[in-house]
Amino acid sequence: MMAIISDWILFLVSFALAFQVFTLINYLRNRYYITAIPKENQKKDDSSTSSIISVCIPARNEAHNIEKTIDSLLKQTRAPLEILVLDDQSTDGTLALVQEIAQNHATVNVFIGKEKPTQWLGKNWACHQLSQHAKGSVLLFLDADVWLSTHTIDLIERQFQHFDAITVWPQQILGSFFEHLVVPGVYYSLLTLFPAAYINQKPRWLPKGIYPYIKHLFTAANGQFLAIKKTPYHEIGGHQSVKSEVVDDMALAKNLTLADFRLGMFHGAHTVYCRMYKNAKEVWEGFSKNFMSGFPNSIVFIMMAMVHIICFIFPFLFVFIPALRLHSTAPDCVLYASVVSVAIFTFIRIHLSTVFKWKQSFSFFHVGTVLWFQILGIVLLWKRIIGKKNRWKGREIS
Repeated sequence: MMAIISDWILFLVSFALAFQVFTLINYLRNRYYITAIPKENQKKDDSSTSSIISVCIPARNEAHNIEKTIDSLLKQTRAPLEILVLDDQSTDGTLALVQEIAQNHATVNVFIGKEKPTQWLGKNWACHQLSQHAKGSVLLFLDADVWLSTHTIDLIERQFQHFDAITVWPQQILGSFFEHLVVPGVYYSLLTLFPAAYINQKPRWLPKGIYPYIKHLFTAANGQFLAIKKTPYHEIGGHQSVKSEVVDDMALAKNLTLADFRLGMFHGAHTVYCRMYKNAKEVWEGFSKNFMSGFPNSIVFIMMAMVHIICFIFPFLFVFIPALRLHSTAPDCVLYASVVSVAIFTFIRIHLSTVFKWKQSFSFFHVGTVLWFQILGIVLLWKRIIGKKNRWKGREIS
């Protein structure tokens, strides 16, 4: 029996080490492919400067955010620009605030959202309505809690020489304890697991016959900042094609890829900023609404949870609880493998914190981040079993 336990311990720490080495390699590779928005001087098509860019902002109870967002847009160096805000049945004064701003700025247009059809999700319906009002050749869907540096849209527009759509992962501004603990985990997962090298090209190791059927798996997008040329947007069916998708940004990205449009992906350090949540309750509710939707089914969800327990929590326990290593016939090997695993994921967190200006001290609590998501996953699975839906901003989400 002890031999079996020993073999399992060696297998688990070996698996964890192999996983961490893979994620480190992928992280370093992704840091090459997912860069900051290029700022170098590029030749710019002069004709593009006369075209309109439509910034589409769906807003539901965003009175505490929307003024900062619009102000950053009004200060953009790029013109002409139209700013479209749709008030999605807010109850906190968002509509009155935006209307007041619009009275003083002709580029700001305010729309009152229509009643949501039953088959639509709220944000998707709001974005669809905004797209119908937009006059621009490029539609920039921007969350109401995102703000930009003054040159951001100018820099983004230059990239449309190479891409049909562009998505940016903002520099997340963190304040409360749980923001610092949880939010960086999203970027950690993206940059360690997502194969950014294959967004617009077939992997060499993948057979040509298979690629057309699975190429949508090599794409992703962030709905906080997603700009799409108008023609491709309508060709893929716009938000109507993803009207019931909780993770609408990912669904749109997949549709773009399947239609052979090119998607550019950048991080927004020093150019695009966002503060999604401001306390523990908002963090919990915010991630509850779409955490499970990022997985194809509950089985894959559970499998990934087990992988994270094995690869993050087990090595941490083997390092800091020596008694657990005594169950192995090779405790030194268990220790060394676990130390390297912990060192790798801590290094990645430290590097991410350097890039995005997050508190370095939280880099040493990545296990806490993993545990938080494990608890969230258990709660969401239980809700699915009993048929209880999550709520976000007063609406039920399937």
